Amino acid sequence: MDGSKALNETAQEIERVTQPNNVAASGQGRRKSRQSSSAKPNEQTIDYGSLGIPEAAVPSFEEAREMFALLGRKRTEEVFACGEMLAKVRGKSPSQEVFERWSKQACRLTRRGAGNYIAVHNNLRAHRKILIDCSLPAAAMYALATAEAETVASVVADLRAGRRPTVREIRAVISGHPQAAQMDPADIAGADGLKALARAKVQNGVPILVERLKGMLGDIQAALQPHFEGKNVAKGALVAKLEHPARRARSELENLALFVEPNSRSSETWRVHPAIFANGSPWEAVSQVLFKLGGREEWPDANDLGTWLVTDVVPAIEFAVGAKPSKGISTE
Repeated sequence: MDGSKALNETAQEIERVTQPNNVAASGQGRRKSRQSSSAKPNEQTIDYGSLGIPEAAVPSFEEAREMFALLGRKRTEEVFACGEMLAKVRGKSPSQEVFERWSKQACRLTRRGAGNYIAVHNNLRAHRKILIDCSLPAAAMYALATAEAETVASVVADLRAGRRPTVREIRAVISGHPQAAQMDPADIAGADGLKALARAKVQNGVPILVERLKGMLGDIQAALQPHFEGKNVAKGALVAKLEHPARRARSELENLALFVEPNSRSSETWRVHPAIFANGSPWEAVSQVLFKLGGREEWPDANDLGTWLVTDVVPAIEFAVGAKPSKGISTE
């Protein structure tokens, strides 16, 4: 697949995933809002003439600016796409200074920030698929992009073997002092060992859970289009996509965020289960939504499905992935 085609597909995916910002609205106004936000992702005006950027190159710069305007916290594949786009427009800039001035105005990027994206594209693209498959965090890729080819190959081999090195471990390997990285948590005794194991679980588990929830959110957004046209959502197809991921996501959430407690309804105190989130809290809403999504018998009828997805499910998952604040999440 050539670069322009990959970028176009990424941009289409970005637009689809970012549509939750318009889901909570209602009726025709909601659809108009979604159309206007897609047409004008960033109202900022760039004076390309004063920057000395040729008129023929402006569309490429605008394409890159709109990509950044549509993105929030970037997933692995989006970091690569942004790096490819920035490398493209840097090549069309009259000078490095002009590129830095433009990237600061258009994308709110520092010199180092823009350089990080471009380094990921230039230095890690040979390993793009495995890094995306492993959902390597952006910070880890920025560090890895500064390494020698042998070091990159070693880290990639670890990823293929199922190990997920932390940013600190990657930096220690790059520095030539791998002993400076943390010991294997499984080899550390006492409370320090338990804390190290917990940190490792969070470092590895949180990105996996967030990516799973983002994928679910994308599936929901795609399925909701008929609802906005006054039609029913295709329930059977959506159940098939979400039921099992929702069960796993709820278990991952409980495992990451909750301790265990005895079952208050049983005299057998040795029986324990995950504790519950604070009553009425947004995370309780997330847990309840995932519970319902994970059992098709809990889903509303087709006539009410779209409304439930818009009012309860989408806001809860948006909160869980950090796309929206906590206000307005239903816990019913």
